This record gives sequence, C-alpha cells and structure tokens, in this order.
Amino acid sequence: MKIKTISSYALRAEPVGERYWGARAWSSDGGSELGGYPVEARRRYAYSPTIDTVVVRIETSDGVIGWGECKAPVAARITAALVEELLAPIVVGTTVDEIAVTWERMYAAMRVRGHDSGFWLEAIAGVDIALWDAWGKTLGQPVHRLLGGAFRLRVPVYASGIPAAAAGTGEEGLAQVREHAQRLRAAGWTAAKVAIGVSPDRDLASVAEVAAVMPTVYADAAGQYDVRQALRVGRGLQELGVGFFEMPVPPERVADYRTLADRLDIPLALDSLTNRHRALEFLRAGALHVLQPDVCRAGGITETMRIAALADGFGAQATPHVSIGSAIHFAASLQCAAAMPNIEVMEHWVGDNPLAAVAPNLDVPAADPNAMIRTVPTGPGLGITVDETAVRRLAG
Repeated sequence: MKIKTISSYALRAEPVGERYWGARAWSSDGGSELGGYPVEARRRYAYSPTIDTVVVRIETSDGVIGWGECKAPVAARITAALVEELLAPIVVGTTVDEIAVTWERMYAAMRVRGHDSGFWLEAIAGVDIALWDAWGKTLGQPVHRLLGGAFRLRVPVYASGIPAAAAGTGEEGLAQVREHAQRLRAAGWTAAKVAIGVSPDRDLASVAEVAAVMPTVYADAAGQYDVRQALRVGRGLQELGVGFFEMPVPPERVADYRTLADRLDIPLALDSLTNRHRALEFLRAGALHVLQPDVCRAGGITETMRIAALADGFGAQATPHVSIGSAIHFAASLQCAAAMPNIEVMEHWVGDNPLAAVAPNLDVPAADPNAMIRTVPTGPGLGITVDETAVRRLAG
C-alpha cells in the first residue's frame, strides 16, 4: 500500500461556446463603472483564455491508481511542477492510509516560506485528493464512507453563473442577462448565481433581472467593492431575497466582513478560504455565514472537511466551491458534500466544459421539482473512471 509514483498533467482545452463566466466578469481586460475607488489595479484578476487545470495520478505498490486535481486556472505548468518536484519526493514511499500525516508533512514543507495559500495549497490539494481516491479503491469504499458516511446521496446544486450586464451595455445588457437566466430556467434550473462587481446600480439591476426568472438567486462580487459599496449592494440584495452575498470585499479585510455581518441580514459567503487557520479567523470574528472551501484549492479533501467541521462548530454552513475544472474536481466536491452535515446547496458550473472528457462516466444533473440535483458516486474512491487517454491528449 505504499505510494510508488506520482505524476502530474497540466491540461488545457479551448473553451466551447462563451468564455468562462468568471473571466468575462472579473478578468484583467474587463470593465466596470465603479470609478476611482477601489482603484482598478485592485479589482482585475488573471484568467487564462483556455480552460486549464492540473490532474494528479498516483500509483501504489499494489497497482491501485488514484486521481486528483489541483486548481490551476492560470499557469498550470507551475502547479504541475510543484507536484512533481516538491511534493512527489515527500509522498513517494508513504502508505496510502496515513493521509492526515502526509498532509501535514506536505503543508509543513513550505511553512518557513509563508506558503499557506495559492499555488502550494492547490498542489497539495491534487495529491491529497488522489490519495483519498487510492485509499477508497484499496478498501473498495467510496470516499464519503471513509469520511464517516453520507448525510445525503443527492446534492442540490445551483447554476454558476450569469455575468452581470457589462459596463456601457445599457438596457441591451440587462436584456441579455434576463435571456441567460431564461435559458437556464427553461433547462430546469431553479437557482443561479450572478457575477456582480460592475457598479452598485448596474449589479442590482442585473440581479433583479435574474430574480424575476429564477426562484433562488445568489450573488458573487469577487471582492470588487469597498465596504460602503458592499453595504449599499447588500441592502439591495436583501430586498431582492438573494440567498447569500459572496466575497463582497477583498478577503484580506476581515474587519470589513465583520462590519458587513453586523449591519446586513443577508448571509455572507467566501470561497477564498485556503486552510482552516484562515477560516477560523473569520469564524472567531463572526464575519461569515457560509464557508466555501474549494477542494482543489483548499488543500484537498482533508483540509476541506476540517474547514467544514470548524464552520459547523460555529453554527455556520459549509459548501464546496466548484467553478472551473474537470470532472475530478466535481466528483471530489460531491464526496465532501455527502459527508458534510452543514451544507444546503452546492455550486455547479453550467458552461460547456471540455474537461468533462477526463471522467465521462460522471452522471449529469437531472431536473427535480424543487432544485437541480447531482447524485453522489458510490463506487470505490471518488467513484469515477478517469480516461487516461483523454488526460494525456489534453496535456498535449
């Protein structure tokens, strides 16, 4: 049961149809109407023009293959190199059933360099997920059983996402937002998230267009506002009955989250939680209601479940953040969602995903009278079959 080899693959695929919704909303070539503060340099993020990720393959001495994924929406080759050059020497030779110990050894390796987030935690995530997959396959059990059992095998999901009307598009832009929502509603979706951060007025008008079509709406500002703008938008979202307000201000500003939590009734959510220590800081401040660890960003299944447990201890919800990535990402998220007692709904990227070919046997969502549902795989490990030919083809 020892880990014999670890390989990483930087995958890249051309987008199918529209560009990824997050890139359209918050990329460095995007536009806003927020004016001079916060300054533009603080509000534009790097996105690849392609759909990128890193897939990790481990093999045990018994011939068991485990698969994982690192969040790598940009510079995927950097993450792949971290896996092979830094993490593989730490993990090869360990046993597959000592995942918590292995996680601590990986995390500690770069502690003196201050690497508690970003590329390092994303690289750890891919290895950790692969270890859980291999351990589950070794025991013939799904990961959610190894995590203590399933609170549910059917997970409600919402559509992610709909970009707010872009700056300068006028009524035509708002009409496009409504049409987008109508297409999703016609396909059976009952909940959707809107990417905001253009301007308070523009954002609230866009959310109102979606709320006129969708029974449930969420909003994600990706840290675009200052606290005054976030208060204004938050009050407007409350009036529209929005389910939660995600990353209203930059995640570094814990005190601002506390201010917003004290002065708004809408639940605050945050996906930029890369380890339990950062999550605990927000929880102690009473600054969050919904914690959204991304299993491929927040150190894998091991750390994601620790964050969920912390949230539960503070009476907060937890839910996996699931945006851009392959089917491995979604399968790992479903395994976590099954084992979390404090989850209400989970994210689901609804764009055409060329990386779905990595695991073609992952089932597609089916319409439900109240919500869209994803079934948790019950096969060993992550419960999916990875197509190695597709992985190597996408790695080029």
